[in-house]
Amino acid sequence: MKVTKNNGKLENFDMSKIEVTYKRICHWYNVKCPFSMLAEQVERSTNVENISTKQINDIIIKSAKDLISPQNSEWEFIAGRFQMLNLYKKVRKETGDEEDELYSPEAFLELIRDYVELWYYDRRLLTEYSEAELLDIASQINKKRDWDYNHTTVTMYDKRYLKNVNKVYRELPQHMYLAIWLFLALPEKKEDRLKVAFQIYDACSSGKISLPTPTLMNARTPYHQLSSCFELNVWDDLREIFHNVENMAQISKFGWGIWVYLGNIRSKWGAIRGVKWTAGWVMPWNKIINDTAIAVNQLWARAWAISVTLDVFHRDIYHFLDMQTETGDIRAKAFDLFPSVSMPDLFMERVEANASWTLFDPKEIEDKYWRRLQDTFGEEFVSFYEELEQAPDLELKETVNAKDLYKVYLKTVVETGMPYTFFRDTANRGNPNKHAGHIYHTNLCVEIQQNTSQAEFKTEKVWENGDIVITYKPWDTVVCNLASINCAKVHTDEEIWTILPIAMRLLDNVIELNYYPVEEARLTSQKYRPIWVWFLWLAQYLAEHKLNYDSEEARADVDGLFQKYAYAWLRASVDLAKERGHYDLFPGSEWSKGMFNWEYIADKFADWLELQMDMEKYGTRFGYHFAPAPNTSTALVVWTTASVLPIYKKFFTETNSVAPIINVAPNLNADNFWYYKEYVNMDMNDVIDMVSTIQKWIDQSISFEWQINPAKTSPWNLFSYYMKSWKQWIKTVYYVRSQSLEIEECSSCSG
Repeated sequence: MKVTKNNGKLENFDMSKIEVTYKRICHWYNVKCPFSMLAEQVERSTNVENISTKQINDIIIKSAKDLISPQNSEWEFIAGRFQMLNLYKKVRKETGDEEDELYSPEAFLELIRDYVELWYYDRRLLTEYSEAELLDIASQINKKRDWDYNHTTVTMYDKRYLKNVNKVYRELPQHMYLAIWLFLALPEKKEDRLKVAFQIYDACSSGKISLPTPTLMNARTPYHQLSSCFELNVWDDLREIFHNVENMAQISKFGWGIWVYLGNIRSKWGAIRGVKWTAGWVMPWNKIINDTAIAVNQLWARAWAISVTLDVFHRDIYHFLDMQTETGDIRAKAFDLFPSVSMPDLFMERVEANASWTLFDPKEIEDKYWRRLQDTFGEEFVSFYEELEQAPDLELKETVNAKDLYKVYLKTVVETGMPYTFFRDTANRGNPNKHAGHIYHTNLCVEIQQNTSQAEFKTEKVWENGDIVITYKPWDTVVCNLASINCAKVHTDEEIWTILPIAMRLLDNVIELNYYPVEEARLTSQKYRPIWVWFLWLAQYLAEHKLNYDSEEARADVDGLFQKYAYAWLRASVDLAKERGHYDLFPGSEWSKGMFNWEYIADKFADWLELQMDMEKYGTRFGYHFAPAPNTSTALVVWTTASVLPIYKKFFTETNSVAPIINVAPNLNADNFWYYKEYVNMDMNDVIDMVSTIQKWIDQSISFEWQINPAKTSPWNLFSYYMKSWKQWIKTVYYVRSQSLEIEECSSCSG
């Protein structure tokens, strides 16, 4: 059989050359993964005349992937190493370097020079660091880490992060990591920059910390939009509605996900300028938001995503629940949005009691009572709500049965996997910044819980030079600044105390360096300095420690571990505040009052007391800290299990926007095989118990996706899961997936 070389010449196919390469990069896998097995797979697919060397490379990788099984997952790493060789070839083609020169300090310096000149890299990488400093830190690159990544991880690097906007490859994984962390260290004192940059590089390239897609794609570039999500609170005013629509377009343009609260919008047949029965409804605004997201495509770099939230006491709630079903008025559909419903405790209580529930028009309440129902929470909400139910002057209120309304909600969930659930009173009870505002809704992946408020139009006037100036009073607009801790690698005391402070410092720098497409976001970020530390790992951690996810022993172990995390991230936040100052709104916050779960603190009580005293003295650097997200793509980058939930299955093939991926539980072997509990076969009650165990250590929420078996889940079961979640103080519920539902992952937080 003849093989066509890259230069066009023909030569005989020689399996021994493949074996030499195999032994060079994979020799220590020979016992479990003998070359003879790979050779047999390759021979089956290469019996084609004049096959190209590129095709042979692809066949080798596919052959290794085909050998991956639950009994032997190490073929993932062999496929990854051959895939890495392909990346090396792509870069060598552009640079002319030999393989052993690719990671030389001189090659890294040349890369930075070239990419700065082409506007692919931020110019500060050359102006803030000397060439001698760049050569010095490049000499510390750990190029052996390229061989630690499995095929899934290398595929993510290849398809998503390493090629430039013109689809040319110059970066390799360690180049990417080092350039990102040189950029993220820019806010540090000059004498500390290289040290901090290398600490961040080392933690991230080793898979202990992982960052989301926007940060991995945009840090080091002139367009340094580093965050994932952006939250808007839309007010019931035409100018302000379209001001927010324009903001959505600007935000989506730069690759952010968006979450929008619509509870202020007047309902169908409300009054306009005092004229009754003239208002539209929430749904036309949903369609405008939907079409705006489609029109602004983010250069096709990332899928846009917008979530919209409505309160369950809004008169348009039935239309909102019908937004993505297959029945109803087609003009009211918005199939590209991600709906969420905000539910107060009172509603859940009335559902349980099979009592009545009243729906209101928010504009009518404000006009007649000079207050807004949606601005009240807890006991204040109950008092005002019951007063409104008895009010004789409200013409637009409607009384329904609470359980019947909830049945419609559950029916929609079964049909579409959504809406998400936001338990508004639970979220606001745990809000550390309740002195400064309220939490009205949650984000695309339902883990973010932060104060928002609406902008306020003030004036439009002509200046002396003839310019027309429109003035808005800015309000709280949330920005998500994210990092993930791979707790399969970070769970000992030493690792926790080393890695969490690095992650916190890194995210503080993200706030400083981030590009904000609208100024409201910059102002809010400076006031609250919010960050969101994610987690990925739990299923792997438990399996490797031989703990069943659904056991009491596992919950006790995880409870103790998350107490350590909670202490470590608060300690790091206080230490950063001592160095750089506390966030602006710290005085009066729950943090300033020592908001700890004292009743749950089991050990090191004296350390927590010392932390409280330091917190009162120095404050915290951040207003919000923890929010475990879905982490599906982020987990692929560092090869671990996603989020804090069980694995879907031990072994399955997944098709996503990057490439088909074979998923095997990490480090699956005979010792841990039965400790990897598959979500699809678990009792949801056990998963709820684990999530509620973790929730008490989280100052925001947890992205809690459900996996249900429709053959074994009755409507009553589904209802009971929601009630149990609410009663156990879980704040949000994400997608409800089943074997009959196919739902895309959260695009905004993928990493």
